[in-house]
Amino acid sequence: MPSEPATIVVRYYRRYLRFPRYLSVRCTVLEDQAQPQTIAGITRCVNSGGLEILLSESLPVKAAVSVQVSGGDPLRGHIVSVGKALPTVLGPRFPHGVAFEKPVEPSLVRQWVSHPQRRTHPRAEVRFGVDYTHEGTTDFGMCLNLCERGFFIATRRPLAPESVVSLRFTLPDASKPLSVRGRVAWVSGDENDPAVITGMGVQLLDLDPKAAAEIGALVDRLSAAAVKAASP
Repeated sequence: MPSEPATIVVRYYRRYLRFPRYLSVRCTVLEDQAQPQTIAGITRCVNSGGLEILLSESLPVKAAVSVQVSGGDPLRGHIVSVGKALPTVLGPRFPHGVAFEKPVEPSLVRQWVSHPQRRTHPRAEVRFGVDYTHEGTTDFGMCLNLCERGFFIATRRPLAPESVVSLRFTLPDASKPLSVRGRVAWVSGDENDPAVITGMGVQLLDLDPKAAAEIGALVDRLSAAAVKAASP
């Protein structure tokens, strides 16, 4: 029979409405305090009582864990369920149900749910090719929207959140390519829903002022054109 604390944890996990959201997560197993094991993964669903996360390996049910969502504060909980490996855009991943020891504030859940849409910089619709390199392997994608600090790349082979990539692309109407570094902030894609565009949101890192000015000028120009086109 499960102990009363474990029963309460599972109850918290099940009583709240779940929201589908793919965000980076780091899951640390707390069973071995001397050498805690940390696995990077992505969330599948979030709520105030817990998470469903996708990990590259299977963890034991009832294991005590600490999870960090999108680099936030660690949250303690327990593994309450583990499923069979699922095909995902990142390769096979095991779904895990994680119940928090204490429910989190609804404001934090709203932050998670709105994460990919929280944008502090103007963003413009655009289309140009991007070469991205990670750990010596280069792949190709298509940028579909752009701001001064990042863009969305549509690709059949997105990388895991937190991956650091080298990017090379030529902006529309530019004569020379830009080479910059970026970090994968989130991924999208659903094997069961072809309407969801498979790809990744990339945050640009250490952008030099000249490159930032070029990107900013393009965003301003495209945004102004879109406003003009929408005006009666």
